[in-house]
Amino acid sequence: MIKRVIFLFEYPFGQRDYDRFGIDTLQENGFEVEVWDFTPFLQPQVYKKVKIPDPINWEKCHSFLTWKEALSDISKLTPSTFIVCMIGYQFRSFAVYKALSKIKVPYCVLMANALPMINIKKDPVYYLDKLKRATLSKIFYAIFNRIPHNCIGIRPACIVLAGGTKSTNYKYPISDKTEILWLHTLDYDIYLNECNKPAQNDMNQGIFLDQYLPFHPDYIHSGLSPPSTPEEYYPKIRKFFDLIERETGASIIIAAHPRSDYEIHPDYFGGRIIIKGKTVELIKNSRFIICHSSTAINYAVLFHKPIIFITSNIFQQNWFGPTIELMASQLGKKPINIDNLIESNWDRELSIDEEAYMKYKHSYIKKTGSEELPFWQIFANRIKKID
Repeated sequence: MIKRVIFLFEYPFGQRDYDRFGIDTLQENGFEVEVWDFTPFLQPQVYKKVKIPDPINWEKCHSFLTWKEALSDISKLTPSTFIVCMIGYQFRSFAVYKALSKIKVPYCVLMANALPMINIKKDPVYYLDKLKRATLSKIFYAIFNRIPHNCIGIRPACIVLAGGTKSTNYKYPISDKTEILWLHTLDYDIYLNECNKPAQNDMNQGIFLDQYLPFHPDYIHSGLSPPSTPEEYYPKIRKFFDLIERETGASIIIAAHPRSDYEIHPDYFGGRIIIKGKTVELIKNSRFIICHSSTAINYAVLFHKPIIFITSNIFQQNWFGPTIELMASQLGKKPINIDNLIESNWDRELSIDEEAYMKYKHSYIKKTGSEELPFWQIFANRIKKID
């Protein structure tokens, strides 16, 4: 019987994570819940440089400073513990998965929050960008990622927490015996809660889904370069907002990224209202959405809001442009290039391809027919059945 649930993280754990990962729900179901934060040794640059905007003081969140300390505590775990591994399977995390493989503790990996993936075999821009950033260590890591996990003694996860039908494409140690537990994206829980509240539609409001592009801390985490500088990005985005406000009569509101901190920056959005922590409410009560490739488009799909995708010349020269184009194509759209603003057909831009929206939901948000319960309640119900 499972009595204890431990989350393993490689990124600083904050209040938003506490809420998204259902800590209260799991505790209400009778489980002891802990978070083990391995950021200090798995992601030392993130640990040193990234300050999350919502730090949490929770006694069950333990930060491990060294490999030795973490691996020692993993070795002491008993079969009454269930591990939710939020750590990517890579060479730098190999020792974590190796330690999990040596003990008789069940673990799962989360693949629920999928996005359309670029087909790198057909995308020369992606290849060129990867080649520019190639190092010996990255080449070594790429080779490691192609070695079957069972050839190097890694025990596969017993469960995959999946969302849409295309959410199981990521490379984790799984096998034919790994159970796929169909749930939905973590965003879907927020959507379910918002559905119970009355709508206050403002038909003169467009919402820009900010991604904190030049400053996002994940660039440190992933090793990617920001797709644009503030000097290149914000003047062009302001010019586009001026245009769309003039031609549609809508006011553009900025839904700030959860990791953003615009209070320490100049006014990048031309005096427009910036709201943080209210993205789902803003989308629900909007006329349309403007975005690049934000995961928050899930809310736009679920609330059936028109989406205007935007790109730029510089995005087309790096990894970000193809990502935007792919996501737009999944919803029957083509991105508007804000460097080449020409007369737009706003009736077309503000329309919805219902069939594409339904397909996107099934593929990337929630498999048709899966349970209409909160994510972590479905998870709790499942692990209660483990002997």
